[in-house]
Amino acid sequence: MPSDTAQQGRSSAVGPGGRSAAGGVRRDRWAGRPPTHGLAAAQPAAALAGIAALMVASIVIANPIQVAVVLAVILLVLVLSRRLRAAWPYLRFGLYITVFLFIVNPLVSQAGLDVLWQAELGPLHIAISIQGIYFAVGMAVRLVAVVAAFALYTTLLDQDEQLAIMSRVSFRSGLVVSLATRMFPVLSRDAARISDAQRARGVELDRGSWRQKATRRLPLLGALISRSLERATDVAESMEARGYGRPGRRAWHRGRRWRAADVLIVLCAAGAVAAVLAGLATGIASFNYFPLTDDPFPDLSDPSWLVTAAALVAATLVLPGVVDTRLAIRRRAHDAALLRPTGGTPLQPAEP
Repeated sequence: MPSDTAQQGRSSAVGPGGRSAAGGVRRDRWAGRPPTHGLAAAQPAAALAGIAALMVASIVIANPIQVAVVLAVILLVLVLSRRLRAAWPYLRFGLYITVFLFIVNPLVSQAGLDVLWQAELGPLHIAISIQGIYFAVGMAVRLVAVVAAFALYTTLLDQDEQLAIMSRVSFRSGLVVSLATRMFPVLSRDAARISDAQRARGVELDRGSWRQKATRRLPLLGALISRSLERATDVAESMEARGYGRPGRRAWHRGRRWRAADVLIVLCAAGAVAAVLAGLATGIASFNYFPLTDDPFPDLSDPSWLVTAAALVAATLVLPGVVDTRLAIRRRAHDAALLRPTGGTPLQPAEP
């Protein structure tokens, strides 16, 4: 329990009703704002620009080493923003698909010259080549990078911030995207809860062949659909109760202010996209797997790739780190000011 001195210091510094000792209203600008880290500390539109640049790079770039670098940047952004755990379900789903593609691609890609194994299965001719394996690895890395970029968008930007950004272009489309990204994690949690409830009742969901597992999980799909429809009805009723669709402005909300670092993030993201598109237009960004795989290392010294990599690192790691550091310093100074009494002497800890 805090001591009487600490309570008096707080009351003298802030006062009842949020009033300072001087008598004016003192507004706590940090109240209700959770601490943000990494790219999440940037202005939402600036963070969206950085994520969009990562998405474009992961989709357009064909060199597998360059795509692996983009993937490493995305994972590092997730770690620094403390969103890796929230993004893990998306990454796990991408890894499952990656394993499937890694197995299937060498079997169906038969244009490679360096054949490792071939066989005749009736009318089918199967040939596994080194180029097919390289192609499978490249496509797997690209798929994981795209899924990781989507996970970064879903977990980093709040759904309300997504709606606020997209509503400037199309409010209804922004609402649909915001609700979809909000409901996907909710559906995942509902599926986990329903599965746990079935296991508690003695239903063996994880034993037997894959066909038996699928048969036992079919009733879960019906429960999940009915629960989703009920939630959709609740969301629609709450939106109607809040005046959605009525003419006139119903809410006033002031977003985060733009800082110089936020503007630089947008400029760096735009520079990265421009460099990627320039490399695509000039053919520098192309990479061939068949009939012979190109050497991926000479492209690492290409000017367009160097500009892309530097701009991506600056937009998603360096500049958000600067914003994060400044916000942390200001928050600590704000907390110290709240604990300082009127005389300016720091509060002493209470005696045990």
